[in-house]
Amino acid sequence: MIHKRYKDSRYREFEREFDEQFESETNKTRIYLDRSNRKLGGVCAGVARYFNIQPLFVRIGAVVLFFVALEAVLVAYGLAYLILDDYRP
Repeated sequence: MIHKRYKDSRYREFEREFDEQFESETNKTRIYLDRSNRKLGGVCAGVARYFNIQPLFVRIGAVVLFFVALEAVLVAYGLAYLILDDYRP
């Protein structure tokens, strides 16, 4: 059952505008593989670009996590390498 107010086109238009605004704000930056600044696959460089920090810090964090949780880091890095798109400025 659809609410009476929602049937009114004014509310649907507001919802559509809100969704478009939200999508445009959230999709401004995405995580990509950064092949130009890569050491292994470009995942750490892409994460560093997303957070606007030096890739060295992300790589150090990845190495520390590698020794703490080997399987989790290998799975996360592998999935990120397979899923993320290449960065094209």
